[in-house]
Amino acid sequence: MTTLALIQSIGLVLRHPRNSLRVFLKGRNTTPAFSAWGARAFGANDGLLAFQRSFDENLKNCTWKPHRKYSVFTQYDQNFYLQQKDAFLHKYKCFYAVSKTISPRRIIELGTQAGSSADAYMSAAPGADYIGFDQFEDGVLRGLVHQVNGVPWHPQEVAKQLFRARGFKNYKLIKIDLRSMDKLPFSADFVVVDAAHDFANEYADLKLALTAKPSTSS
Repeated sequence: MTTLALIQSIGLVLRHPRNSLRVFLKGRNTTPAFSAWGARAFGANDGLLAFQRSFDENLKNCTWKPHRKYSVFTQYDQNFYLQQKDAFLHKYKCFYAVSKTISPRRIIELGTQAGSSADAYMSAAPGADYIGFDQFEDGVLRGLVHQVNGVPWHPQEVAKQLFRARGFKNYKLIKIDLRSMDKLPFSADFVVVDAAHDFANEYADLKLALTAKPSTSS
């Protein structure tokens, strides 16, 4: 099974309307027990069950924390994230655990924005190459500013500052409209789809991601 299919299977569970961040975390201080979540979601698929066991362990042992200056909690719309901080912290720790479980050699992310998700993915796989695609639309015309630095909001520059602060060196940030691409120019064993969030664009992004031939095979 490809890495993309694996993550899609997990994502379908987490993104179902009944499994929003609020609902998923309600009454829980830790990740759901394996028997109560993984087995019910994945049935007898040995590969997915093994992935779930490893994911649970990596999530349990996750020590990753968002950067104090560069994260969703400091960007121009920080209030939205701060109002649901526990839920979003759990989300990004899940991103860390996914990357740690896969241990990719190359990560492609469709929809890098200011790099908050990339931070979690690369922190879990510091030896991996990272390639982020995004239009990196600036918020200057709308008067958006970084809530810590007070400077105009330039997501690509914020991502670069975050990566430098973390000591990440093996990365490329490519400014492009994904709808102008029929095929990704690189292969990768871990492809993240997190750009536009309407059905037509998500579906197109998933098809584009498959051109990178993501796979967990070594």
